[in-house]
Amino acid sequence: MYIRKYWAALALAHCALPLGWAVKLGDAVPDVSLRDCSGAEVRLSAYHQKRHAVVLVEAPGAKLAPAVLDDACRDLAARDTVVLVLAGEAAENRRLLETDPPATLLVDPGGVVRRILPGRALTGPDLAGFVKLWEFGKTVFNAECARCHGEEGDLHICEDVKPLVGIGRRFTEAQIREKLRMAAINDEYLIRGQMFTKQEVDAVIVYVAGL
Repeated sequence: MYIRKYWAALALAHCALPLGWAVKLGDAVPDVSLRDCSGAEVRLSAYHQKRHAVVLVEAPGAKLAPAVLDDACRDLAARDTVVLVLAGEAAENRRLLETDPPATLLVDPGGVVRRILPGRALTGPDLAGFVKLWEFGKTVFNAECARCHGEEGDLHICEDVKPLVGIGRRFTEAQIREKLRMAAINDEYLIRGQMFTKQEVDAVIVYVAGL
């Protein structure tokens, strides 16, 4: 089912290309041309169904230093995540984002955008943290929330639970936090009878926003 959903979303994305295709959270990314850590030109589709990908979108006229990029690639290789770069002056770059570059995007193995950070092309520990927070949110969500919401956020089998798919398109992360109706108890938060740490809440919000 997941693969069918991906190809359907990708087909829709390609149909929209002539109109300009700025991607949003939950969108399938068009098969753009990027460069990998070695500087070789690659297509994003080369990693579909294989690995997560971080796309670093350079600002126009800027280029990430090789040493900085090497550090980013090494940090994420152990997390089975590939680092790819889109040049700031590329026409594809200008159509890929709703905002001006630079930016950092996390793309899952299905080719779907799960996190977008406009304004910065992250590197080093910041980039690793960008990926780790989403991964941790997925782990917490699947363990504590998927029973009612489903792993893809498309279920509403429990009372007063609505589907979460596309919530990141409609609300900011701050607004999603408000909708959790949390009760703070000491250094933890009570949500639907379950206790969560601040780190768990922050991570789940990031994950849910990309469903």
